[in-house]
Amino acid sequence: MKLCYAKFNPHQFLECHTLDAINVLKSIKNSFSWLEELSPGIFELSFYAVLLHDIGKCARGFQKKKNKWGYRHEILSAPFVQFLDFPERERNLIALAILTHHKTLDELEGILPVRIANIGPLEFDEKLEELLERAEYIERMFLPRVPNIEAYYFGTTKPPKRFHLPEDWKERLGEFDFQKLKEWYDDHLEEEKETLTFMRGLLNASDHLASAGETGILRLPDIVERLELKIPRKKLRPLQVAASNSEGNLLLRAPTGYGKTEAALLWANRNAFRKKGEITSRIFYILPYKASINAMHRRMMGIFSDPAIIGVLHSSASFYLYASALEYKRLSSLYHKIYTPLKVTTPFQLMKAFFGVGFHEMLKTELSESLLIFDEIHAYEPNVLGIILAMLEELKSMGAKAMVMTATLPDFLEELIKNTAPFKELKATAEELDKFTRHRVHVVDGDMASVRELIKELKIYEKVRETSRPALITCNSVDRAVSVYKELSEDYRVLPLHSRFTYGDREAKEKALLERMSDYDFVVATQVVEVSLDVSFSTILTEPAPLDALIQRFGRVNRQGWREGRIEDVYVLTKGSEADRKIYKPYKIVEESVKILQELDGNELRESKISELVSQVYLPVSSKLEREVEDYRERALEVFRSVKPMMKGEDEQRFYEMFNGLEAVPGVYQGRVSELLDRKMGMEVHRYLTPIPMWLYYAERENFHRLSDKRPGRYILVAELEYNPETGLLRIPVKGGDML
Repeated sequence: MKLCYAKFNPHQFLECHTLDAINVLKSIKNSFSWLEELSPGIFELSFYAVLLHDIGKCARGFQKKKNKWGYRHEILSAPFVQFLDFPERERNLIALAILTHHKTLDELEGILPVRIANIGPLEFDEKLEELLERAEYIERMFLPRVPNIEAYYFGTTKPPKRFHLPEDWKERLGEFDFQKLKEWYDDHLEEEKETLTFMRGLLNASDHLASAGETGILRLPDIVERLELKIPRKKLRPLQVAASNSEGNLLLRAPTGYGKTEAALLWANRNAFRKKGEITSRIFYILPYKASINAMHRRMMGIFSDPAIIGVLHSSASFYLYASALEYKRLSSLYHKIYTPLKVTTPFQLMKAFFGVGFHEMLKTELSESLLIFDEIHAYEPNVLGIILAMLEELKSMGAKAMVMTATLPDFLEELIKNTAPFKELKATAEELDKFTRHRVHVVDGDMASVRELIKELKIYEKVRETSRPALITCNSVDRAVSVYKELSEDYRVLPLHSRFTYGDREAKEKALLERMSDYDFVVATQVVEVSLDVSFSTILTEPAPLDALIQRFGRVNRQGWREGRIEDVYVLTKGSEADRKIYKPYKIVEESVKILQELDGNELRESKISELVSQVYLPVSSKLEREVEDYRERALEVFRSVKPMMKGEDEQRFYEMFNGLEAVPGVYQGRVSELLDRKMGMEVHRYLTPIPMWLYYAERENFHRLSDKRPGRYILVAELEYNPETGLLRIPVKGGDML
């Protein structure tokens, strides 16, 4: 008897892989109980889809030349559904899930068999003959195990026993009508959209995890028990207690340092589905920046310890895991599957599900009845914010709940959020807020062109020497930061920090600051400092920016001063550079921020007033911004509702380029990168990548070229622009660059 393998290297029999996948599906079934309410019968249908999904692999060509066979095994698997004791609808749902578990319907266009009168045998008939060469294996090895697998999965004394192989099964396989199946999909798409999504999502999740060597998904331990190891319940703040008792969507306003993260976890604990004391709901903690995501992942690891239950998702997550000495290959793969119960992520990773990128049905299945925590939601551009609001609207029908928390939220943005769904609101009292007051604001007439004189006039260096902590100089553009760094480094010990360093150099600079802070007099940074390092500077001199951004910058000064009631001075310049008008749109927000701070000049910035002041700043442009956000929301909803399950959506590379910009290797490191690629050390290449905003790429396009990534169709972008570890990537072309 000829054997049939589902996996190679190592070899795994068809029934073994199938049982592994059934184990995963059973684990999901035991955790995702809500799916039965959203789509009754989904777990029974999915069982038979998983049971039959790989039976087509028994074909001789697949067994001998898996990667060179040139045919789709799932086309041979789908016809077996006709032997299931189900009505036509259920059989079609199962067949479509099997048929599309690797390729979408549109990708299979032209491959699916279509019988035409007076035309001879199809390629399908030839491949079916290859499958039937192992008919004995199917009849004697695989199918006899089905009743036991049914009994194991359904856990009843009388399992359904839906599968019955008739005597003429070999002839009937060749009669399966793929065209009729496709027509049924087209005719029933709208009414079956959710079920089709879950069918493919569950089969993909089961198959992918089984192929990764897993036999189940994980659950989160009780959050309160874990938090009590860090914060005794009697020491919880009022809003944390209120959050732990709040059911449904929640909007939380609280100052930096209040403990919003703990409040969010307590809210999630209250609203989660549970089984045997463990949390089965999937929790997504959503932040706008990679640096803050990495920091939050480390913080969550401090609470839950196990990297398998705390995931991290962003475009550089694999390198972060690698640099953290974690099992990056396995974990980064599992984090993209329905495996890890709590994930710290960018919103862009979730958007993929709604734009139809990749296996979007699997992510949508995971997002059903999920708990989403949006932190720093004020930081997004109107286009991204509009897409987030559209996601929230779509997730309502999937039972998801959201918590939005911030220290600075304009009124117009609060109203937009509340319009997507009912939100309960929690705010700290004025008295409680003012306990967190830490800064006295000074508005200084001038700009960074006179930074040396301002440091002397404001006695900033004296403050540095007094505290043994550097002062923070914050610029709005990289070019201005480089200019200030060069000027100050002539007389002071200065650390530059901005977005145009390679990841390796930036990591080294941040590590140096954390470990040897007293070695520096000044840190000259751009907006990256608003979200990255958990350090406390002696004071700050900053270019003007929107008030909410300035408050984030102030938060890097005197971080724990509220504990002792200590107030520190912070300084805001009245003028920036011409580049600022391209960075902050509309620029009127910056002008209004300066005006409002001038009214506070020399006074404490009371925490109880911040929300009111931020709303006041945005008031003159709130109508315009609201229309812009609403426009993006409507356009996003239009796209979302056009995405079809089991069909290809947005191209993944194009999707990332829409939001993330590009990454390039400075030309000076091209040789080193080529050497690493030759040695198959691709992960180390990440240390030499530099983030490139799209405007810079288009402005200097003639100075970029491609370097082969040693993989077909893959390449690395090289920037033939000047680079050094002190200033980063500059807009100065390298003469005689090695252009390819």
